[in-house]
Amino acid sequence: MNQTTRKVMGILGLIILLLSLIFFTGKFRSRYTFAEDLIMTGLSPVQGFFSQLGLKTFTFFQGIVDYERVLEENKTLKTQLAARENLYYQLLELQKENYRLREMLAFKERTEYSLLPAEVIARDPSHWFETITINKGYADGVEKDMAVVTSSGLVGNVMFVSRNSSQVLMLTDSRRAVSALVQRSREPGFIGIVEGYPEKKGHLRIINLPPEANIQPGDTVISSGLGGVFPKGLVIGHVLEVGKDQYGLLQQAIIIPAVNFNRLEEVFIVVEIPPEKEGQEVVPSGE
Repeated sequence: MNQTTRKVMGILGLIILLLSLIFFTGKFRSRYTFAEDLIMTGLSPVQGFFSQLGLKTFTFFQGIVDYERVLEENKTLKTQLAARENLYYQLLELQKENYRLREMLAFKERTEYSLLPAEVIARDPSHWFETITINKGYADGVEKDMAVVTSSGLVGNVMFVSRNSSQVLMLTDSRRAVSALVQRSREPGFIGIVEGYPEKKGHLRIINLPPEANIQPGDTVISSGLGGVFPKGLVIGHVLEVGKDQYGLLQQAIIIPAVNFNRLEEVFIVVEIPPEKEGQEVVPSGE
């Protein structure tokens, strides 16, 4: 221990001693003596310094503790918020699914056809074919060419069947053609062909309509029942615009599909049509 350290320690010891004497000797007195008063006056700055030093030290370490606590609370709140957001989106998805299932159930109760519900489990990732894969196959009674529908309207028909899944060719595919007529005019002689319309993504086109065919924007186009694949009266879509074909001889029209092909999640397969209902219309969905 060097000389300076000894002096500092000695001064501190003296200060502590004097403070102790003042405390014990003045404990039962109402005021200090003159000498004690001088000492206390001289020691006041020292006391203030150490008091401020102690307070700042306490505040510093208390700040560190508070910071750690705030960080932990923030982490907990973020976890709780993420859990609540996840629960919210789950509830929202359940509400949407519940709405779709209610529509499907109501449609199934309205129609007299035998319908098999199925879920869409895959889509063709290429842009060459408009197909979806559903989770029902020949083990469930599915057969090739069976019509596939939703409560909104016609989706397409079964193209390939495996044991537990099937591939469905949608109306938007250029390989698919459906015999159709206009629901409003209901002219049996004016039957056209609905096909995919590649020039306008997500739309359909009805072609081969005679020049005198009564068709106009807003009309509903339904399946005619000809061809033996699709029952009569299934809603295909609504006319967007009417015009002439490329030769100017026949009419054609652009159709907005009744079904949103980009959001298909559940569908029905028409597995059986009662003999007395063949060629008759499906009960409209009301949409």
